[in-house]
Amino acid sequence: MSINEKAETIYSTIQSLRVSNGVSYVNVVSNIFSDITQLRNRIPLYQYILLDQSEGTDSGIQITIELEKVKSIYLNSGKKLTQWPEKSDAKSSVRVGDQAGELYQKMLNIYNKGIYARKFERISLLTKDVSLSFDPVMAQSPQWYFAYTTGVDLSELVQMHLKDGKLDYIVVERYRK
Repeated sequence: MSINEKAETIYSTIQSLRVSNGVSYVNVVSNIFSDITQLRNRIPLYQYILLDQSEGTDSGIQITIELEKVKSIYLNSGKKLTQWPEKSDAKSSVRVGDQAGELYQKMLNIYNKGIYARKFERISLLTKDVSLSFDPVMAQSPQWYFAYTTGVDLSELVQMHLKDGKLDYIVVERYRK
C-alpha cells in the first residue's frame, strides 16, 4: 500500500492478503446510513450489520452473515433471536438461514410497516467480506482496519486512515500473546 493510493486499489491489496495471510475481512469505520435505499445491492458484501435508532438502544439488531446466509441475529441486549421481528411472516422478517441477497427486500418490507422504521435511523455496515467485490461507498470512510497472525503468538493490527478516498497514513500495531 502506498500513501495517496485510491481506496479501490488498497482494497485489492487487502484482498491479496486473503490467501497469504488469512485476512478474510476488513472493518469499515463510520460506514453508517439513515436511508434504507442506500443498502440496495450492498448488504451481501458485508459480514456484520447493525440496525438501531439514532441514539442506540438495547433492542438494536445485530446481523451476522457467513457464506452468503444469515448466521446469527442478536439484540444489543445480548438476546439471541432466530428471526427479527420475532412475530412477523417470512417476507417481513430477517431469519437465520436467509440468503444475504434477499435481505434488502425483507428489510424494506420491515421498514415499510412503520412500527420498526426507527430501527433504520442508524444502519451500520461494519465488517466487509474481502472475498467479495469492492463497495465504492466504503471509500468515504475515515478508517479501515484488520488484524492477522504473523507468527507463533504474534499478530498485527493494521489501520488504514483515508482522506478524500485515498490512503492518508497507516498505523501498524504488533502484539505478542
